[in-house]
Amino acid sequence: MNDFYNPPTNLPPGPHAGRSPRAGATTAGLSESSTVPRWPTARLPVTHEPSRAARNGHNGLAGLAGLAEVPEDTDGALAELPSLLARSASGLEFIYKTLDLVAARYRLQDLVVVVAQPDKPQVFRLGRAPLGAEPWPLPAYLGAALTGQEGLYADPPVVGPIAAACVTSLVELALRLDLLVHDASHDALTGLLNRRSYELLFRQAVSRARRYGWPFALVLLDLDNFKVVNDHHGHAAGDAALQAVGAELRASLRSGDVAARLGGDEFALLVVGVDNVATLSPLLGRLTKALERSVPETNVSFSVGVACFPSDTDDPDALTALADARLYAAKAAMEYR
Repeated sequence: MNDFYNPPTNLPPGPHAGRSPRAGATTAGLSESSTVPRWPTARLPVTHEPSRAARNGHNGLAGLAGLAEVPEDTDGALAELPSLLARSASGLEFIYKTLDLVAARYRLQDLVVVVAQPDKPQVFRLGRAPLGAEPWPLPAYLGAALTGQEGLYADPPVVGPIAAACVTSLVELALRLDLLVHDASHDALTGLLNRRSYELLFRQAVSRARRYGWPFALVLLDLDNFKVVNDHHGHAAGDAALQAVGAELRASLRSGDVAARLGGDEFALLVVGVDNVATLSPLLGRLTKALERSVPETNVSFSVGVACFPSDTDDPDALTALADARLYAAKAAMEYR
């Protein structure tokens, strides 16, 4: 159950097709997080979708005759997209539901939407299928999507420009909302959860422990000699130390565990299924090595305070106070040495 003994060798992959801009990004919340997302305006984006006649391989009136059977209709199923966005739990959920809905409305075999982003275009395909896995030569609509030009690419190409622009605009909005949710819940420097998110998840962990009997450990970490690093090696070195802790925690913790930066040089972990500090020893050892790599020639380390629910106490406030007391007792002992 506990993979502290067998941590993953690689950090999660960065953004790619079918992911939100920061989902799984190894540097999420670091340098690129300073870019503030702009809220989209009411203006519809310019679509780079080739004409339906051109993508059907038709020219002139002969091609238009073959398309006349499909009406230009942005009502009906597409009219519910704004309310679908409001109901969706995430932007990604909305995007794939929208692709399903549009494909059903226009009886499409395949559908790809490309949205421009600051770092690289984001590509989403019907059924979460990978893009470009088909044997070459690719169909024209997939080749056009692979260029990264923003727009909607359908097979058959029967989605009109107005409907395509509406869908693309809503997909872009969904991605920006995901970005805003991420920034509101994460620490910008380390990519870990922030204090507000930690407090919410701490309450949820207590509720689950009481209902299902799942123990968990509250681990408070505080860097020692951190002020010395900032004063003697500069704030860049201090930031590197904090980022090293964040990167190691993101790489080592299991799904369901929680890592947060509470502020300054203080971190908190919620580790499910752990009721004694010995289980955490491998993780703490890797954190020590990560700090040594990030800020060599310094004596920066960290102190730990651990309290377990419910073996130490089943009161959440008392649990926090106990972990905090043990943390400062460890710091005092370190300073005495």
